[in-house]
Amino acid sequence: MKYALRVVGLLAIIFALYIIAGEQLVGSSSNAYVNTRLATLRMPLEGTIQVSTAPVGGRIIAGEVVGTATRQQNDNSEIAWILDGRLQAAADLRAYEADPDISPVVLDQALERLKAYEEAREAMRGQQVASSSAALRSPVTGIVWSLSANSGVYLPRGEPFARIADCEALFVHATVDQRLFDRLQPGDVAQYRFHDGGVAEMSISLLAGTGPRTVYETLAINPTARQLEGFAVFLEGALPGSAGSCPIGKTGRVVFSEGPATWLGELLSGIGL
Repeated sequence: MKYALRVVGLLAIIFALYIIAGEQLVGSSSNAYVNTRLATLRMPLEGTIQVSTAPVGGRIIAGEVVGTATRQQNDNSEIAWILDGRLQAAADLRAYEADPDISPVVLDQALERLKAYEEAREAMRGQQVASSSAALRSPVTGIVWSLSANSGVYLPRGEPFARIADCEALFVHATVDQRLFDRLQPGDVAQYRFHDGGVAEMSISLLAGTGPRTVYETLAINPTARQLEGFAVFLEGALPGSAGSCPIGKTGRVVFSEGPATWLGELLSGIGL
């Protein structure tokens, strides 16, 4: 019995070493995390911004109003010709009304001309009012990642004022060495194993490699200097808890080929453990 226990213990040690060594030999990356892209909100017009969104870190849904943009004042240069014409028409009408010999037809024409200018002025000012403010809406559902402007600040048209991390476009950002990178192809399947538990089936969507660096400019989380020394791989798939949650930044390990732990996990799942 004593020898049998020793044999069983030795086999358990050998099996454990096999699992550990096998997992290290398969293609994998322990330097991986959940990432997403940022949606940048820009001023649609030159004017003052009023921010009404959640603070940085708050949740937001697509189409939700995050603020308003308002022109500081209307520019009358667009309707200057109408204003000048109205003044001239009003002056002509007063002159005609003061002339006892003026023809009623001419007087009526002058009155109609003044009314036409007034109607044009009101119509143009109505258009100015309609275009003087705009509701600012989030294009994606996600997290308020950054706010670069406060309420009451005057911003030029096209100026970015907020960035939203898109929680519906999550992917895994992994870094691998060149040897493994050269073996990978877009569409290859892999597993993402969260460090705190949970496994997600993934597939390679982009082999970003070592550049260009512009690939990272729109990402919520930029790679570290150490990660930039490796080769970047992006993977997409259904992440555990991604529906209703947003696990941006959660770290884990990507396994690009099946190791001993994979079939062991499948075996245990098959027997209900």
